[in-house]
Amino acid sequence: MTDAAITIRPGVNDGVVTGAGSATSETPALAERCGMARVCVVTTPSVERSPLLGQVVDALGDRHVATFAGSKAHTPRQAVVDGAEVARNADADGLISLGGSSVVDLTKGIAMVLAEGAEFAGLRIESGNRLAAPKIPHIAIPTTLSAAEFTGAAGITDPATGVKELYASRTMAPKWVVLDATMTSATPQRLWAGTGMKLVADCLEGMLSPYATEYANTLLERALQILLTDLSAPVEDLEARGRCLQAAHMTLSNLHNLGVGAVAALRHQLGGGAGVPHGEASTIVLPHVMRWNGTAAAPVLDLVASTLGLADAGALVDHLTAKIVELGLPTRLRDVGVTQDMLGDIAEHAAAEPAARRNIRPTDAPALTEVLRAAW
Repeated sequence: MTDAAITIRPGVNDGVVTGAGSATSETPALAERCGMARVCVVTTPSVERSPLLGQVVDALGDRHVATFAGSKAHTPRQAVVDGAEVARNADADGLISLGGSSVVDLTKGIAMVLAEGAEFAGLRIESGNRLAAPKIPHIAIPTTLSAAEFTGAAGITDPATGVKELYASRTMAPKWVVLDATMTSATPQRLWAGTGMKLVADCLEGMLSPYATEYANTLLERALQILLTDLSAPVEDLEARGRCLQAAHMTLSNLHNLGVGAVAALRHQLGGGAGVPHGEASTIVLPHVMRWNGTAAAPVLDLVASTLGLADAGALVDHLTAKIVELGLPTRLRDVGVTQDMLGDIAEHAAAEPAARRNIRPTDAPALTEVLRAAW
């Protein structure tokens, strides 16, 4: 923690609804509250084929005017442009995302393009431009634990470079989030577990932030306990899944006050540059980043370890590694299609991210290459 004054800003959403069945029972009233009369639902081809989309559309009734099921992993620019065209042609005045982080980021991107235009270079966070134009309202119904719905940031991949570029504004955040465990019933266990371990990384990097407070750490420690216990629960255990969804809220609703570190930067670029799912990319590099952080992170990780009944930071990293294996998740980059010749470029792009610059141990491209080699 820093000795300087710390400002704690409220979360970016207007509110969160939680409870099994709430996606169908509460979403119509939320749409009314947000002034949505013509709703475009944004989702994935797999969710479109499941009963979940029909349940949400039926609940919306006449408010539903379009569905865009063109979400793709890592949110390529063209998907954003195509989705915006569908929403515009339907004269939609509101968006509902039904899916994981790629769907949520796609929906944020659609709202951004409808309001700001599609000149992506001038909209990126690096451009310095404020994306202040009013955005049409967005209600998020997550089906994974990626928790992108609790931020105003979106990662959109430039297909020409393979770089995932960041766009951010509080105006891009969903107005309301609906945490309904029944909407996760079609989510593959590997995807669920991977996004859950991504949250574990967020918890740890949040606690390593110089802006951490007792308020933040209380939320993050509890979220970490829930995730490391309940991620192993079967899909039909809706109570466990509901707790995990709430852990996502506890983690990401305050993370804008803290920031993240090298794990987040690496997973962004492993996704954009090598097509690795965010959850799995984060999971693979997490133990290696924590080990590389070394003495800079040890005092905080020692305290985290004690809350879990573990001896020290080293035991914590070993526990995380064992949990990854228990969940059946990959442990090496070579097992998810990353080749050694990709590592340098991925590290260079990751080092340029704000997240990497906030890492507790100062890092650069050579250091991140070292981490990636250890994870390969």
